[in-house]
Amino acid sequence: MCDFAADVAAISVFHGFEPDMLLSGNAALTALAEDGIATIANGVVRVDASKRFLIRAVAAAFDAYLSDLGRTFSKAA
Repeated sequence: MCDFAADVAAISVFHGFEPDMLLSGNAALTALAEDGIATIANGVVRVDASKRFLIRAVAAAFDAYLSDLGRTFSKAA
C-alpha cells in the first residue's frame, strides 16, 4: 500500500493466481469501498491521502489471519 495504492491485479498475476481470489467476495474491502475509504478500479485499490490514517484497515482486508479470529489483540500468558 505504498503511495496509498496497490495494483492487486498485477501482484496476483506476478504470484501466479487470479486477482478475483483477493478482490471478489472480500466483504471487508467491499465495506471500505462502500464507505468511501477505498476505491477499486481495474484491479487497483486506492486510498485517498486524506484518509491515510485508515490505510491499515484497508491492508487488513487482505490479511487471512484476521478474517474470522474474533480478536485483534495478543493474549498475555
